[in-house]
Amino acid sequence: MKKFRKANWILLAIVFATSCGTTTSITGSYKAPDVTQVSYKKIFISVLTESATIKNSVEGHISDYLGSKGYQSVKSSDVFLPSFHSSGEDKDNNVVLSKIRGTNSDAILTIALVKKETETRYVPGSGAYYPYRVGYYGSFGAYYRYGYGTFYTPGYYSNDKVYYLETNLYDAASEKLIWSAQSETYNPSSLDSFLAGYEKAIIKQIEKDHLIAPASK
Repeated sequence: MKKFRKANWILLAIVFATSCGTTTSITGSYKAPDVTQVSYKKIFISVLTESATIKNSVEGHISDYLGSKGYQSVKSSDVFLPSFHSSGEDKDNNVVLSKIRGTNSDAILTIALVKKETETRYVPGSGAYYPYRVGYYGSFGAYYRYGYGTFYTPGYYSNDKVYYLETNLYDAASEKLIWSAQSETYNPSSLDSFLAGYEKAIIKQIEKDHLIAPASK
C-alpha cells in the first residue's frame, strides 16, 4: 500500500505539468454518530506521501488555512524528518503516535491519495443552422465547402486524469475516527490549482457537516 500511494502521488506531480483545468468535488463524507461539533486546540497535519515537494506544499496550505481560522497546527514534515523515515521507525505505530502526542496535538488530520484513474469520454460535435436563402450558396459544391466548416465540428475523445483523495480527522488521544471525506479531482493543471480546488471543496464539506466550532483560545 505504501509503494502504491507513493507511485500515485508521483503520477499526480507529473500530470500537473501536462493537464489543464481543475475540478474537485466531494463524493462522500462521514461523521462519527456521537459527534456534534469538535473544537480542537492543535491539529497535526500529515500528508501520506514520500514526495517532499507535495508534502510540504499541501501541509503548508492546510496549516495556513487552519491558522486563519484560529487553530494551531503542526506539520508532519517538521516532525518526521528524512532520518526518521530512513531509520525505519516510521513503521512503528507506537513511536509515530508518541511523537505526534509529544507536539501536544489533540487531533490528527491525514490526507492520502487512494486511487488514480484515466477516464475516456466522447465529446460530441456541434452544429449550427442559419436560414440563408437557397440561392446564396450558388451550387452544391459551394454549399458543401461552406457548410462543412460552418455547420459541423466533429466530436473527439478526451482522456481525463482523475485522482481520488481521502481526508480523515482523528482524535489524537483515542485514535478514533471523527470525520472523513472522499474527494475526486479532475485534470489538475498545477499544484496550486489542485490545492485551491481541494481546499474549497473540503472547507465547504466541513461547513455542510457542521464539524468545527470556533477554536478555543
